[in-house]
Amino acid sequence: MLTVNLATLLGQPAVSEFLRGIVLRGRYANAYLFHGPHGVGKTTAALAFARAALCERVHGAAPVNSAPSLFGDAPAVFAIGTGDDACGECRGCRMSSTLQHPDLRFLFPVSGEEKTLETTVIETLQAMRDDPLHVFQYEKAASIRISQTRELLAELSYRPHTASRRIVVVRDCDRMREDQFSALLKSVEEPGASTVWVLTTARLARVPVTIRSRCQRVRVAPLPEALVRETLQSQAGWDEKDARMLAALSGGSLARVLAMRGADPSMKDQRDAALALLTPALNGDAGALWAGVQKATGFGKAGRERLRLALEFHQLWLRDLLRTRYGARPDQLVNRDQVARLKELAAGVDAVEIRRRLLVLEEAHRSIDGNVSADLTLFSTLSRVGGKRLGEGAWPAHATARWDV
Repeated sequence: MLTVNLATLLGQPAVSEFLRGIVLRGRYANAYLFHGPHGVGKTTAALAFARAALCERVHGAAPVNSAPSLFGDAPAVFAIGTGDDACGECRGCRMSSTLQHPDLRFLFPVSGEEKTLETTVIETLQAMRDDPLHVFQYEKAASIRISQTRELLAELSYRPHTASRRIVVVRDCDRMREDQFSALLKSVEEPGASTVWVLTTARLARVPVTIRSRCQRVRVAPLPEALVRETLQSQAGWDEKDARMLAALSGGSLARVLAMRGADPSMKDQRDAALALLTPALNGDAGALWAGVQKATGFGKAGRERLRLALEFHQLWLRDLLRTRYGARPDQLVNRDQVARLKELAAGVDAVEIRRRLLVLEEAHRSIDGNVSADLTLFSTLSRVGGKRLGEGAWPAHATARWDV
Protein backbone atom coordinates (compact mmCIF):
# COMPACT_ATOMS: atom_id res chain seq x y z
CA MET A 1 0.00 0.00 0.00
CA LEU A 2 1.42 3.37 -1.05
CA THR A 3 0.71 6.26 1.30
CA VAL A 4 1.38 9.81 0.12
CA ASN A 5 1.60 12.78 2.46
CA LEU A 6 1.36 16.45 1.55
CA ALA A 7 5.14 16.74 1.82
CA THR A 8 5.65 13.96 -0.71
CA LEU A 9 3.16 14.95 -3.40
CA LEU A 10 4.88 14.20 -6.67
CA GLY A 11 5.56 17.24 -8.83
CA GLN A 12 3.11 19.56 -7.04
CA PRO A 13 5.19 21.85 -4.79
CA ALA A 14 2.74 24.77 -4.99
CA VAL A 15 -0.23 22.55 -4.06
CA SER A 16 1.75 20.98 -1.22
CA GLU A 17 2.78 24.34 0.22
CA PHE A 18 -0.74 25.75 -0.03
CA LEU A 19 -2.42 22.79 1.65
CA ARG A 20 0.20 22.49 4.38
CA GLY A 21 -0.36 26.15 5.20
CA ILE A 22 -4.07 25.45 5.67
CA VAL A 23 -3.35 22.48 7.94
CA LEU A 24 -0.82 24.45 9.99
CA ARG A 25 -3.23 27.33 10.59
CA GLY A 26 -6.15 24.96 11.22
CA ARG A 27 -8.56 27.26 9.40
CA TYR A 28 -10.48 25.29 6.78
CA ALA A 29 -12.86 26.58 4.14
CA ASN A 30 -16.28 24.98 3.74
CA ALA A 31 -15.26 23.33 0.46
CA TYR A 32 -12.26 22.86 -1.82
CA LEU A 33 -12.32 22.04 -5.53
CA PHE A 34 -9.25 20.19 -6.85
CA HIS A 35 -9.21 20.49 -10.63
CA GLY A 36 -6.77 19.49 -13.36
CA PRO A 37 -6.27 16.92 -16.15
CA HIS A 38 -6.83 13.20 -15.70
CA GLY A 39 -4.12 11.32 -13.86
CA VAL A 40 -2.05 14.18 -12.43
CA GLY A 41 -2.74 13.46 -8.75
CA LYS A 42 -5.97 15.26 -7.77
CA THR A 43 -7.34 12.38 -5.72
CA THR A 44 -3.90 11.65 -4.28
CA ALA A 45 -3.63 15.27 -3.13
CA ALA A 46 -7.19 15.22 -1.76
CA LEU A 47 -6.50 12.08 0.27
CA ALA A 48 -3.21 13.48 1.59
CA PHE A 49 -5.06 16.65 2.62
CA ALA A 50 -7.76 14.58 4.34
CA ARG A 51 -5.16 12.52 6.22
CA ALA A 52 -3.45 15.68 7.49
CA ALA A 53 -6.78 17.21 8.53
CA LEU A 54 -7.65 14.04 10.50
CA CYS A 55 -4.21 13.61 12.07
CA GLU A 56 -4.46 13.60 15.87
CA ARG A 57 -1.00 15.08 16.35
CA VAL A 58 -1.87 18.05 14.16
CA HIS A 59 -5.27 18.87 15.64
CA GLY A 60 -5.19 17.11 18.95
CA ALA A 61 -8.10 14.73 18.59
CA ALA A 62 -6.58 12.50 21.27
CA PRO A 63 -6.44 14.06 24.78
CA VAL A 64 -2.95 14.27 26.23
CA ASN A 65 -4.02 12.74 29.55
CA SER A 66 -6.29 10.03 28.17
CA ALA A 67 -6.54 6.78 30.08
CA PRO A 68 -4.85 3.51 29.03
CA SER A 69 -6.78 1.29 26.66
CA LEU A 70 -8.60 -1.90 27.67
CA PHE A 71 -5.51 -3.83 26.55
CA GLY A 72 -3.18 -1.91 28.87
CA ASP A 73 -1.53 0.22 26.18
CA ALA A 74 -0.23 3.55 27.42
CA PRO A 75 -2.00 6.58 25.94
CA ALA A 76 -0.19 8.48 23.21
CA VAL A 77 1.00 11.94 24.17
CA PHE A 78 0.80 14.32 21.22
CA ALA A 79 2.04 17.84 20.65
CA ILE A 80 -1.13 19.62 19.64
CA GLY A 81 -1.42 22.11 16.80
CA THR A 82 2.26 22.12 15.77
CA GLY A 83 2.20 20.16 12.53
CA ASP A 84 1.38 20.86 8.90
CA ASP A 85 1.17 17.26 7.66
CA ALA A 86 0.01 13.80 8.72
CA CYS A 87 2.37 12.14 11.20
CA GLY A 88 1.69 8.63 9.89
CA GLU A 89 1.76 7.16 13.39
CA CYS A 90 -1.34 8.22 15.32
CA ARG A 91 -4.63 6.36 15.34
CA GLY A 92 -6.20 8.83 12.91
CA CYS A 93 -3.39 8.44 10.38
CA ARG A 94 -3.50 4.66 10.57
CA MET A 95 -7.25 4.59 9.95
CA SER A 96 -7.19 7.19 7.16
CA SER A 97 -4.28 5.42 5.42
CA THR A 98 -6.51 2.38 4.96
CA LEU A 99 -9.53 4.58 4.12
CA GLN A 100 -11.32 3.21 7.19
CA HIS A 101 -11.50 6.38 9.26
CA PRO A 102 -15.13 6.86 10.37
CA ASP A 103 -14.87 10.61 9.66
CA LEU A 104 -13.47 10.18 6.13
CA ARG A 105 -16.32 9.68 3.68
CA PHE A 106 -16.40 9.29 -0.09
CA LEU A 107 -18.64 9.81 -3.08
CA PHE A 108 -17.52 8.61 -6.50
CA PRO A 109 -19.06 7.45 -9.78
CA VAL A 110 -20.15 3.83 -10.06
CA SER A 111 -21.89 1.81 -12.73
CA GLY A 112 -24.06 -1.27 -12.64
CA GLU A 113 -27.31 -2.19 -10.95
CA GLU A 114 -28.35 -0.83 -7.57
CA LYS A 115 -28.24 -4.30 -6.00
CA THR A 116 -24.51 -4.61 -6.78
CA LEU A 117 -23.72 -1.06 -5.65
CA GLU A 118 -22.21 -2.06 -2.31
CA THR A 119 -19.82 -4.52 -3.96
CA THR A 120 -18.77 -1.91 -6.52
CA VAL A 121 -18.10 0.65 -3.79
CA ILE A 122 -15.96 -1.83 -1.82
CA GLU A 123 -13.92 -2.73 -4.92
CA THR A 124 -13.38 0.93 -5.77
CA LEU A 125 -12.20 1.77 -2.26
CA GLN A 126 -9.86 -1.22 -2.41
CA ALA A 127 -8.32 0.10 -5.63
CA MET A 128 -7.98 3.61 -4.18
CA ARG A 129 -6.30 2.22 -1.06
CA ASP A 130 -3.86 -0.02 -2.92
CA ASP A 131 -2.89 2.43 -5.66
CA PRO A 132 -3.54 6.16 -5.20
CA LEU A 133 -2.15 6.77 -8.71
CA HIS A 134 -4.74 4.51 -10.29
CA VAL A 135 -6.84 6.14 -13.04
CA PHE A 136 -10.38 4.78 -13.06
CA GLN A 137 -11.98 4.10 -16.43
CA TYR A 138 -15.71 4.55 -16.09
CA GLU A 139 -18.51 3.03 -18.08
CA LYS A 140 -20.43 5.67 -20.02
CA ALA A 141 -23.37 5.39 -17.61
CA ALA A 142 -21.24 5.71 -14.47
CA SER A 143 -22.51 8.37 -12.12
CA ILE A 144 -22.62 9.37 -8.47
CA ARG A 145 -25.83 7.70 -7.28
CA ILE A 146 -28.57 9.66 -5.58
CA SER A 147 -28.86 6.92 -2.94
CA GLN A 148 -25.21 7.44 -1.99
CA THR A 149 -25.70 11.19 -1.80
CA ARG A 150 -28.82 10.99 0.38
CA GLU A 151 -27.18 8.54 2.78
CA LEU A 152 -24.15 10.80 3.16
CA LEU A 153 -26.15 14.01 3.62
CA ALA A 154 -28.21 12.34 6.33
CA GLU A 155 -25.04 11.35 8.17
CA LEU A 156 -23.70 14.91 8.09
CA SER A 157 -26.38 16.00 10.54
CA TYR A 158 -24.51 14.11 13.29
CA ARG A 159 -21.27 15.04 15.00
CA PRO A 160 -17.99 13.46 13.81
CA HIS A 161 -17.15 10.12 15.43
CA THR A 162 -13.56 10.52 16.64
CA ALA A 163 -12.00 13.55 14.96
CA SER A 164 -12.74 17.23 15.36
CA ARG A 165 -14.06 17.39 11.79
CA ARG A 166 -15.42 15.20 9.02
CA ILE A 167 -13.82 15.17 5.54
CA VAL A 168 -15.98 14.31 2.54
CA VAL A 169 -14.06 13.54 -0.67
CA VAL A 170 -16.19 13.66 -3.84
CA ARG A 171 -14.23 12.16 -6.70
CA ASP A 172 -15.13 13.35 -10.23
CA CYS A 173 -17.96 15.50 -8.94
CA ASP A 174 -18.83 16.52 -12.51
CA ARG A 175 -20.67 13.20 -12.79
CA MET A 176 -23.37 14.34 -10.39
CA ARG A 177 -26.89 15.02 -11.60
CA GLU A 178 -28.51 18.43 -11.38
CA ASP A 179 -30.66 17.51 -8.37
CA GLN A 180 -27.57 16.20 -6.57
CA PHE A 181 -25.70 19.44 -7.22
CA SER A 182 -28.66 21.31 -5.72
CA ALA A 183 -28.49 19.19 -2.57
CA LEU A 184 -24.72 19.57 -2.48
CA LEU A 185 -25.00 23.34 -2.84
CA LYS A 186 -27.05 23.68 0.34
CA SER A 187 -24.62 21.52 2.29
CA VAL A 188 -21.58 23.38 0.96
CA GLU A 189 -23.13 26.73 1.85
CA GLU A 190 -24.04 25.62 5.38
CA PRO A 191 -21.82 22.63 6.22
CA GLY A 192 -21.32 23.45 9.87
CA ALA A 193 -17.96 23.79 11.52
CA SER A 194 -17.36 20.03 11.54
CA THR A 195 -17.58 19.22 7.79
CA VAL A 196 -15.08 19.98 5.04
CA TRP A 197 -15.94 19.10 1.42
CA VAL A 198 -13.11 18.17 -0.96
CA LEU A 199 -14.27 17.86 -4.58
CA THR A 200 -12.18 16.73 -7.55
CA THR A 201 -12.83 17.07 -11.26
CA ALA A 202 -10.99 16.87 -14.56
CA ARG A 203 -13.85 18.71 -16.30
CA LEU A 204 -14.20 22.00 -14.49
CA ALA A 205 -16.63 23.44 -17.04
CA ARG A 206 -19.16 20.71 -16.14
CA VAL A 207 -19.29 21.75 -12.51
CA PRO A 208 -22.07 24.35 -12.03
CA VAL A 209 -20.94 27.91 -11.42
CA THR A 210 -22.94 27.93 -8.18
CA ILE A 211 -20.70 25.15 -6.83
CA ARG A 212 -17.45 26.55 -8.22
CA SER A 213 -18.07 29.96 -6.72
CA ARG A 214 -18.47 28.49 -3.22
CA CYS A 215 -15.32 26.38 -3.29
CA GLN A 216 -11.72 27.35 -2.83
CA ARG A 217 -10.05 26.12 -5.99
CA VAL A 218 -6.83 24.12 -5.99
CA ARG A 219 -5.34 23.65 -9.44
CA VAL A 220 -3.35 20.43 -9.82
CA ALA A 221 -1.15 21.00 -12.86
CA PRO A 222 0.23 18.41 -15.32
CA LEU A 223 3.51 16.94 -14.14
CA PRO A 224 6.74 18.15 -15.77
CA GLU A 225 7.85 15.86 -18.57
CA ALA A 226 11.31 15.43 -17.04
CA LEU A 227 9.76 14.26 -13.75
CA VAL A 228 7.54 11.72 -15.53
CA ARG A 229 10.56 10.39 -17.43
CA GLU A 230 12.72 10.12 -14.30
CA THR A 231 9.93 8.38 -12.38
CA LEU A 232 9.37 5.86 -15.17
CA GLN A 233 13.08 5.02 -15.16
CA SER A 234 13.68 4.97 -11.40
CA GLN A 235 10.43 3.45 -10.12
CA ALA A 236 8.97 1.54 -13.06
CA GLY A 237 12.31 0.28 -14.44
CA TRP A 238 11.75 1.42 -18.03
CA ASP A 239 14.69 2.00 -20.35
CA GLU A 240 15.57 5.57 -21.30
CA LYS A 241 14.22 5.42 -24.87
CA ASP A 242 10.76 4.14 -23.93
CA ALA A 243 10.57 6.42 -20.90
CA ARG A 244 11.43 9.48 -23.00
CA MET A 245 8.81 8.67 -25.64
CA LEU A 246 6.02 7.87 -23.18
CA ALA A 247 6.82 10.88 -21.02
CA ALA A 248 6.48 13.09 -24.09
CA LEU A 249 3.14 11.46 -24.94
CA SER A 250 1.84 11.46 -21.36
CA GLY A 251 0.56 15.03 -21.32
CA GLY A 252 1.87 15.29 -17.76
CA SER A 253 -0.20 12.32 -16.53
CA LEU A 254 2.02 9.80 -14.75
CA ALA A 255 -0.93 7.63 -13.77
CA ARG A 256 -2.02 7.22 -17.38
CA VAL A 257 1.45 6.12 -18.47
CA LEU A 258 1.70 3.64 -15.60
CA ALA A 259 -1.72 2.27 -16.55
CA MET A 260 -0.41 1.67 -20.06
CA ARG A 261 2.52 -0.41 -18.78
CA GLY A 262 2.52 -3.76 -20.49
CA ALA A 263 -0.36 -2.75 -22.75
CA ASP A 264 -0.64 -4.49 -26.10
CA PRO A 265 -0.14 -2.64 -28.36
CA SER A 266 2.23 -0.15 -26.75
CA MET A 267 1.37 3.54 -26.48
CA LYS A 268 3.76 4.36 -29.33
CA ASP A 269 2.11 1.74 -31.56
CA GLN A 270 -1.32 3.11 -30.65
CA ARG A 271 -0.16 6.60 -31.56
CA ASP A 272 1.13 5.39 -34.93
CA ALA A 273 -2.11 3.52 -35.61
CA ALA A 274 -4.19 6.58 -34.69
CA LEU A 275 -2.14 8.94 -36.88
CA ALA A 276 -2.32 6.49 -39.78
CA LEU A 277 -6.04 7.27 -39.96
CA LEU A 278 -5.22 10.81 -41.06
CA THR A 279 -4.10 9.60 -44.50
CA PRO A 280 -7.48 8.22 -45.68
CA ALA A 281 -9.28 11.12 -43.94
CA LEU A 282 -7.26 13.75 -45.80
CA ASN A 283 -7.44 11.78 -49.08
CA GLY A 284 -11.22 11.39 -48.87
CA ASP A 285 -11.09 7.57 -48.80
CA ALA A 286 -14.17 6.79 -46.70
CA GLY A 287 -13.85 3.01 -47.05
CA ALA A 288 -10.26 2.88 -45.83
CA LEU A 289 -11.03 5.32 -43.03
CA TRP A 290 -13.99 3.27 -41.78
CA ALA A 291 -11.95 0.04 -41.87
CA GLY A 292 -9.15 1.68 -39.91
CA VAL A 293 -11.52 3.18 -37.37
CA GLN A 294 -13.11 -0.19 -36.64
CA LYS A 295 -9.68 -1.63 -35.90
CA ALA A 296 -8.75 1.30 -33.69
CA THR A 297 -11.84 1.21 -31.46
CA GLY A 298 -13.95 -1.39 -29.69
CA PHE A 299 -16.96 -1.73 -27.44
CA GLY A 300 -17.71 -0.64 -23.90
CA LYS A 301 -15.14 0.81 -21.55
CA ALA A 302 -12.12 -0.30 -23.63
CA GLY A 303 -13.51 1.25 -26.81
CA ARG A 304 -14.24 4.51 -25.03
CA GLU A 305 -10.67 4.71 -23.72
CA ARG A 306 -9.27 3.89 -27.16
CA LEU A 307 -11.39 6.67 -28.61
CA ARG A 308 -10.12 9.07 -25.95
CA LEU A 309 -6.51 8.11 -26.66
CA ALA A 310 -6.96 8.40 -30.43
CA LEU A 311 -8.40 11.90 -30.11
CA GLU A 312 -5.62 12.96 -27.75
CA PHE A 313 -2.96 11.60 -30.08
CA HIS A 314 -4.43 13.65 -32.91
CA GLN A 315 -4.63 16.74 -30.71
CA LEU A 316 -0.98 16.37 -29.71
CA TRP A 317 -0.03 15.87 -33.34
CA LEU A 318 -1.87 18.98 -34.52
CA ARG A 319 -0.42 21.06 -31.70
CA ASP A 320 3.05 19.91 -32.74
CA LEU A 321 2.17 20.79 -36.33
CA LEU A 322 1.15 24.29 -35.26
CA ARG A 323 4.27 24.73 -33.15
CA THR A 324 6.43 23.52 -36.04
CA ARG A 325 4.84 26.03 -38.37
CA TYR A 326 5.75 28.78 -35.91
CA GLY A 327 9.35 27.58 -35.71
CA ALA A 328 9.42 25.55 -32.47
CA ARG A 329 12.56 23.61 -31.61
CA PRO A 330 12.42 19.79 -31.72
CA ASP A 331 12.75 19.58 -27.93
CA GLN A 332 9.53 21.62 -27.61
CA LEU A 333 7.53 18.98 -29.50
CA VAL A 334 5.78 15.87 -28.16
CA ASN A 335 6.25 13.71 -31.27
CA ARG A 336 9.99 14.25 -31.44
CA ASP A 337 10.60 11.13 -33.48
CA GLN A 338 8.47 12.65 -36.29
CA VAL A 339 10.22 16.01 -36.69
CA ALA A 340 10.98 15.55 -40.40
CA ARG A 341 7.38 14.63 -41.21
CA LEU A 342 6.02 17.51 -39.14
CA LYS A 343 8.21 20.01 -41.01
CA GLU A 344 7.07 18.61 -44.35
CA LEU A 345 3.37 18.79 -43.44
CA ALA A 346 3.63 22.21 -41.76
CA ALA A 347 4.79 23.74 -45.02
CA GLY A 348 1.56 22.76 -46.75
CA VAL A 349 -1.14 23.80 -44.26
CA ASP A 350 -1.96 27.18 -42.75
CA ALA A 351 -2.41 27.92 -39.04
CA VAL A 352 -6.12 28.71 -39.35
CA GLU A 353 -6.83 25.26 -40.78
CA ILE A 354 -4.85 23.59 -37.98
CA ARG A 355 -6.87 25.49 -35.39
CA ARG A 356 -10.12 24.46 -37.08
CA ARG A 357 -9.09 20.81 -36.86
CA LEU A 358 -8.17 21.22 -33.20
CA LEU A 359 -11.61 22.62 -32.42
CA VAL A 360 -13.26 19.69 -34.19
CA LEU A 361 -11.25 17.30 -32.01
CA GLU A 362 -12.08 19.30 -28.88
CA GLU A 363 -15.79 19.06 -29.65
CA ALA A 364 -15.53 15.28 -30.06
CA HIS A 365 -13.53 14.95 -26.87
CA ARG A 366 -16.31 16.58 -24.87
CA SER A 367 -18.83 14.06 -26.20
CA ILE A 368 -16.91 10.94 -25.14
CA ASP A 369 -18.68 10.50 -21.83
CA GLY A 370 -22.09 10.83 -23.42
CA ASN A 371 -24.11 8.13 -25.13
CA VAL A 372 -21.96 7.91 -28.26
CA SER A 373 -20.60 5.13 -30.44
CA ALA A 374 -16.80 5.05 -30.35
CA ASP A 375 -16.29 4.04 -33.98
CA LEU A 376 -18.92 6.40 -35.40
CA THR A 377 -17.59 9.30 -33.31
CA LEU A 378 -14.01 8.76 -34.47
CA PHE A 379 -15.09 8.32 -38.10
CA SER A 380 -17.24 11.46 -38.05
CA THR A 381 -14.54 13.48 -36.30
CA LEU A 382 -11.74 12.50 -38.69
CA SER A 383 -14.07 13.10 -41.61
CA ARG A 384 -14.55 16.68 -40.43
CA VAL A 385 -10.83 17.01 -39.77
CA GLY A 386 -10.27 15.95 -43.38
CA GLY A 387 -12.44 18.81 -44.63
CA LYS A 388 -15.14 18.97 -47.28
CA ARG A 389 -14.04 15.83 -49.06
CA LEU A 390 -15.64 13.71 -46.34
CA GLY A 391 -17.33 16.06 -43.90
CA GLU A 392 -18.72 19.53 -43.89
CA GLY A 393 -15.37 21.04 -42.97
CA ALA A 394 -17.06 23.88 -41.11
CA TRP A 395 -15.97 25.35 -37.82
CA PRO A 396 -17.68 23.67 -34.84
CA ALA A 397 -20.72 25.44 -33.48
CA HIS A 398 -18.98 26.27 -30.19
CA ALA A 399 -15.96 27.89 -31.88
CA THR A 400 -15.22 31.42 -30.77
CA ALA A 401 -12.37 33.84 -31.11
CA ARG A 402 -10.59 32.15 -28.21
CA TRP A 403 -8.35 29.22 -29.13
CA ASP A 404 -6.74 27.08 -26.45
CA VAL A 405 -3.91 25.35 -28.26
